[in-house]
Amino acid sequence: MTRIYWSFWKHSSIAIALLALFAVLGLIATESFKVKKEQPYFKKKIHAAKLAERAFQVLRSDLLKKKKPDYKDWDPANTGLVGEFLSPVTSNTGSLSSKQTSVNPNFAAVILHLLKRAKLEEGDTIAVAVSGSFPAMNVCLFAALETLKLKPIIIASTSASQFGANHPHMLWLDMERILSEESVFSVRSTHASLGGTQDKAIGMSKEGKDYLLTGIKRNKVIYIDPLSFEDSIKKRMDLYQKLSAGKQIKAFINIGGGTTVLGTSLGKQVFKSGLITQLPDDINPPDSVIKEFLQRDIPVINVIQVESLARKFGLPIAPKKTPKPGEGKVFVQEEYNPWLCIGILVFLSMGLYGITKLGWGGNQTDFQLPETIRRK
Repeated sequence: MTRIYWSFWKHSSIAIALLALFAVLGLIATESFKVKKEQPYFKKKIHAAKLAERAFQVLRSDLLKKKKPDYKDWDPANTGLVGEFLSPVTSNTGSLSSKQTSVNPNFAAVILHLLKRAKLEEGDTIAVAVSGSFPAMNVCLFAALETLKLKPIIIASTSASQFGANHPHMLWLDMERILSEESVFSVRSTHASLGGTQDKAIGMSKEGKDYLLTGIKRNKVIYIDPLSFEDSIKKRMDLYQKLSAGKQIKAFINIGGGTTVLGTSLGKQVFKSGLITQLPDDINPPDSVIKEFLQRDIPVINVIQVESLARKFGLPIAPKKTPKPGEGKVFVQEEYNPWLCIGILVFLSMGLYGITKLGWGGNQTDFQLPETIRRK
């Protein structure tokens, strides 16, 4: 014979319902009343962004002098840092939206964030590759380097993709020189190649190549003339080693999608934007400068896929006005208020203990029994 044991319900349904209601209200409160928290290296990030903004302003007048009347169709913010649709020194197609997105001084803070993630400290020697494709991003990189007081070895690719620094008389090397002469930055490229296909601007007109060579000479930068794609990689690696003067290169940072640096179209798929610390296990990427550094266990910061990078750090896509320094999740993020969370948790714990152990709001047991066995 099976016996049924009756367990009396001694807790107040109303009290439990009220406690559940408070729990729901507490959840709403924690989501609604978040606090803004400054991210690590906040002051340095602000400094870098303001320095980049100053560089933008210094370049603006010289850049706008070179622009065509319909220029604002490409650059609604009127920054001057979005280049031509096509010119003799244009090496490849380019995304207008990406170029517009890159004109944001707060990318200096993003790059500084990545440099600190790579554990770089003041005085560290790093290898740098820039191209004319993203002049605004180059500016942001230089601002971050100056802020952290790093020692960069910079090699440039002179040509540019669409909407980059592709005016024949205002190449990226010209912008570097202006910023140096105006004492905005102390760092500059020491060497430069033509860039483009195989780092030799293959497919570009003779006129375009002549403009690039003249620009390299005009800015007193040493010309790199590789024999082939493989030779370009070797020459760059040899230069980085030579110019480091025996000091350890602590990181390599790349701006843009240079073929020699990334290694053909496959390299652009394998090496995503951000900090890279090792080669992938499941694929053998093509030869490239990035691959060479990773094989030597040197971390790489790869700045490509600009719009994706902007979304990750809360920066606007193709803004109509140039953002001000300090905007974006790289500076401040909303987080749960710890004191509010603790307060709600303590209240719920006390309420639950009071109801279950102390009998707060408890019902009379008699009225929890079946009607047939209640006292008369």
